Amino acid sequence: MKHLLFLFLLFLCLGATAQKKGQARVDSLLEEIAKAKNDTLKIFLLDNVARTYMLFNPKEEFKYMDQGIALAEKIHWKRGIANLNNDLGLMIGDTGNNAGAIAHFKISYALDKEMGAKVNQVNELNNIGRIYQRESNFSQATDNFYKALAIAEEIKDYQKISLVCTNIYQSFYTQRNFAKAAEYAEKALSNGELAHSPNDIGKALVQLGVVKLELKDTTAARSYMERSLKVYEDMGNRSQMATVLANLAQLEPTDNKEKIAKMQEADRIFNDIGELTVNSIGNVANLGSSCFELALKSPSPEKERYFQQAEAYLQKGLAQCKQVDNTEIVANLSNTLADLEEKRGNYKKALQYFRNYTAINDSLFSQEKKNDIAGLEGQHALALKDNELSINKLMLSSQRKTQWGLIAGLLLICIIAALLYRQSLNRKKTNTTLMVLNNQLDEANKIKAKFFGILSHDLRSPISNLVHFLHLQKEAPDLLPEDLQAQHQQRITQSAEDLLTNMESILLWSKGQMDNFRPNIKLVPVDDLFGYIKKFFGPTEQVSIRFSQTPGLAVSTDENYLQIIMQNLTSNAIKALNHSPDGVIEWNARKEGDKTILSITDNGPGINAEQVKALYEDNVEINERSGFGLHLIKDLARAIQYRISVHSQPGEGTTFTLSA
Repeated sequence: MKHLLFLFLLFLCLGATAQKKGQARVDSLLEEIAKAKNDTLKIFLLDNVARTYMLFNPKEEFKYMDQGIALAEKIHWKRGIANLNNDLGLMIGDTGNNAGAIAHFKISYALDKEMGAKVNQVNELNNIGRIYQRESNFSQATDNFYKALAIAEEIKDYQKISLVCTNIYQSFYTQRNFAKAAEYAEKALSNGELAHSPNDIGKALVQLGVVKLELKDTTAARSYMERSLKVYEDMGNRSQMATVLANLAQLEPTDNKEKIAKMQEADRIFNDIGELTVNSIGNVANLGSSCFELALKSPSPEKERYFQQAEAYLQKGLAQCKQVDNTEIVANLSNTLADLEEKRGNYKKALQYFRNYTAINDSLFSQEKKNDIAGLEGQHALALKDNELSINKLMLSSQRKTQWGLIAGLLLICIIAALLYRQSLNRKKTNTTLMVLNNQLDEANKIKAKFFGILSHDLRSPISNLVHFLHLQKEAPDLLPEDLQAQHQQRITQSAEDLLTNMESILLWSKGQMDNFRPNIKLVPVDDLFGYIKKFFGPTEQVSIRFSQTPGLAVSTDENYLQIIMQNLTSNAIKALNHSPDGVIEWNARKEGDKTILSITDNGPGINAEQVKALYEDNVEINERSGFGLHLIKDLARAIQYRISVHSQPGEGTTFTLSA
């Protein structure tokens, strides 16, 4: 045990004194290997040499890795075999041999699971996920990532949490779920800072920059990427520097030449270190797309030159994708090649590339795969919540009674509030009804007062005349000669008949005020109406009543209603002509369209505006000047849907017109 502890301390010391960059670090490590006499220490040193070469000269890394694995198997050191297989999987995976990489990772994972090395299990599951991700098998990739994340969170290893989150980010970003991608990039950054891990901080920063670029926030994107570039420059990590440069190039949307220059610089770095990764292939794909866009904006012959450059980069990208079996980038390259060949007029080739793009795109971005990833994320979230749920169960059981009590109280309050609200509505409704009834009662009282006023005015005159004649006949019958007695008798009879006629009119009018009383509409000949007026009034002193009409006219109305209207209009005209010599009243019936128009004209002194108001306004007070007649005429005409109009000039007479 003491011997092994010494070896680990020696390794740490060597690592601390050998923090040099690139070849200088390799030379220092090789010197230590030559001096080391312990095989375990040699394995550590060989592994470090290989990993250092991986950063700047990957071609040399396999030689030292093979030596390390052979030595570890020779001494049967499981921990060394596991570590070296994991590192070898990383190196092989970068060459595009995905199946070989997964095989080494699984060997490493099985040994570390057997030994309970949880940190290493996180690494191996994460690396397996990266290979599946490279093959665009996002469901398998995400499954392994979440398994790795669960272990990393269990042991609270911030660096590993950050590492896994950067890869989960990639799955969501590829599916264009930028909100989730940003969430995991933020988580990677915060945990990388807690772990003081520059490499993880740099990855998280560039990922956040890419998401911001997708969301069109170029200011934030540039800030994140420049911070990331500074981190990798300080580390001397040329591979990641190239990745950041390739992404920074996308921030030059208005200057394709500047964009292409930056991507070409990144491509030179990738080619120099011999790295073939998703980032390096993606940079080649973007180079092809940018050259194509520049060709579209360029005049001939530059157009064809840029078309050729674009095709060269796109074909190079397709070849690299085949090496690493990355179908996602193949889809993007095929789509761009389809557009390029279409612009050249090679429609057959364009169709072939487009079909290839469609088939791959439908396979990679189907809803089923998105659902698989979402389900895996949900499973991980549920696993994290299991412990919390077990603790919360006790709290929930004690809180349920309180909650039910609160719910019951709230329901009771709601019921009381509803009842009060309903009572308030009913009260308002009742008040409204009472207000309407009060208004109706008030109106009825007004009508009643109007009715009695009418009776008082229009019945007083004939009754007064009748009483006067009767008293005269009773008290001094001998004072009158026989001819005057006959005249008085005739006047008494006329007053009685007028009284009866007025009573009948009032009865008919009062019936018209009832809700359930309706006029009886029928076709009435005009001859019958004029005959009724002739018979009713007979010969009159100083007034001549004439009638004129087109033969055969008839009106559709209630006969009684219209007779009362005509009777009152005639009576009013006779009264107006009492003091006019040679008074003439003329009833006329004429046809206008499909309507029969009735009119009565007198040559009396005319009527004033105040009297006319009684025909059109309900609130006009009844007095001796307006009288019952016009109010009666208005109400009866309204009942049979007749319109009354009047034309009068002082000293020129008056004309009333009736029309249905």
